[in-house]
Amino acid sequence: MNMLLRPTFYAITLLSILVGWSDSQGQDRSGSNYVQEVLQWQSENSQRLKRPDGWLALTGNFWLQEGENRVSTGEGATIRLPDSAPSSIDAVFRVVGDKVQFIARSDHRYECKESEVKEQWLELDSVAKETDCPDQIVIESRYRLQLVRRSGRLAVRVRDPDNDILKRFGGKTWYPVDSKWRVKASYRSAKVKQSLEGTNIKGLPIALDILGEATFVQDGEQYTLLAQEEGDQLFFVFHDRTCSQDSYGPCRFLNVDKPKIDAEAPVDIVLDFNKAYNPPCAVSPHTLCPLPPKQNRLPIEIRAGESYLPRARRLHRMEMAMGPKPDDSRRVPLDVREVSREKLDGYSRIKLSFASESADRVPAWLLIPDGAKKNPAMLCLHQTITIGKDEPVGLGAQESKRQALHLVKRGYVCLAPDYPSFGEYSYDFKDSFEKGNYQSGTMKAIWNNLRAVDLLCSLAEVDPERIGAIGHSLGGHNTLFTAAFDERLKVAVSSCGFCSFHRYYGGNLKGWTSDRYMPKIALVYGNDPRRMPFDFDDVLLAIYPRGIFVMAPQHDANFDAVGVREVVEKITPFYNNAGLSGNLEVAYPDAGHEWPEAEREQAYTFIDRVLKK
Repeated sequence: MNMLLRPTFYAITLLSILVGWSDSQGQDRSGSNYVQEVLQWQSENSQRLKRPDGWLALTGNFWLQEGENRVSTGEGATIRLPDSAPSSIDAVFRVVGDKVQFIARSDHRYECKESEVKEQWLELDSVAKETDCPDQIVIESRYRLQLVRRSGRLAVRVRDPDNDILKRFGGKTWYPVDSKWRVKASYRSAKVKQSLEGTNIKGLPIALDILGEATFVQDGEQYTLLAQEEGDQLFFVFHDRTCSQDSYGPCRFLNVDKPKIDAEAPVDIVLDFNKAYNPPCAVSPHTLCPLPPKQNRLPIEIRAGESYLPRARRLHRMEMAMGPKPDDSRRVPLDVREVSREKLDGYSRIKLSFASESADRVPAWLLIPDGAKKNPAMLCLHQTITIGKDEPVGLGAQESKRQALHLVKRGYVCLAPDYPSFGEYSYDFKDSFEKGNYQSGTMKAIWNNLRAVDLLCSLAEVDPERIGAIGHSLGGHNTLFTAAFDERLKVAVSSCGFCSFHRYYGGNLKGWTSDRYMPKIALVYGNDPRRMPFDFDDVLLAIYPRGIFVMAPQHDANFDAVGVREVVEKITPFYNNAGLSGNLEVAYPDAGHEWPEAEREQAYTFIDRVLKK
């Protein structure tokens, strides 16, 4: 029996397999130096995706046929360029056996090795089954074409380093660094490479060349991983029980420097699962990632390395408590009706209502700066107060809650709607629930706010690419919930709006359970934070990597500042690893359930930085 295809362990080696060991330099690998090293590695791994030759730049993978293969933007092209490319580009890849020639046929700039070319022979390693041509054809200093061989077939990868997906990419997400998952393993190399039949992410058969096997012990159990080769490193493709839960469903990858082999004796290596990462198919549909051999499907949870909980799944968790967000069939014409208009100091204040859905209208105030034309805009959401929308526009007693008034004077178009059941907005929640329209007041408010953003986007005075939301208390979490579901909001500012559920009044969630908010928290989840399907790290990570400002006073009786810190500590590494630490700002003033002047100004400055840049 082939020793690589069974869980072989060697007693002398197992005695040396320890968890949480110190390396030969004597540095405690569970200490801060190790954590910083891993965080730096994770950040660099994330940033590599954004390089011009990275996976996010990939816009297509096209198989070549013998003869001429046309390069163009048209439907008849074998290698199709992105729609952003000039339609007049015309070139071919000519395949003659194992040789490939690139020929330019249009008057555009074609470069290879930074020199302009019209014809170029491209060479691949004639022995390797899986290989990439080191030279790339660059068209118009932007579009990159790379010849590759996969499973014996020739293909051309097309990359556009200026595509929208790459521009919007915020960064990867990672589990907290845990030294438990930096494990010592015993590696034994095969005398000769062993070939296993496998498949790639597209279900196509591929050959997996196995170089050796690594064995390790975790929590008293023994496990084996088969290793492939990637340059001067061992390459592990593995699946564990976090896959399809909190990490990427098909598999994850792990690289280890190839050890020096001493005859047939096993050697020690380190499997640092904190550096496990998702395959490129997690971010690009144009890749052909290998799936793990069945021997590499581990029956344990490895909560380390790159995680993968897409925004859609976080929103689904929220919907489990809020009820589903309505689909677009509820989007009726806004039918904006103006009630009154006043010219005030530097701006106009307009009372209006708009249709959020059939047979329902939302009262709101709209503030427009004098001379506004494609200005940034803010959705301004009120706290729990009888007068509702009147407070943000300056008609309440508290200066600290006049966000719309403050912001319109800074040049923002501001829309302040009533939350259902406040101000001039009567709403029968129970009737809505019985008709099956909504399962919570929270989701009804979210839907109304999405329509409010529709209204802002429709105004000639508003730049639809520069819209945010702001609110205090009820308005604070209403802002976050809305921004989670609406990516048009580029910045979300929450004052006294949340804390982790288990820190909310000692874990008693009754305050969240009225019809105005989320009755399912009581009816389905028993007011128990341990049973809740989501927490506020899910909400904030559904907004990530957009701008978030959190104001959390140290003495807020509603939302425990310790519970805010817990949430913020969970999301901060996401922003830091993506190189976007400036997109997250938090203030903890020495105050109660209030919005002090200094922190208001800090929040407004943050909004300016995001929406006025």
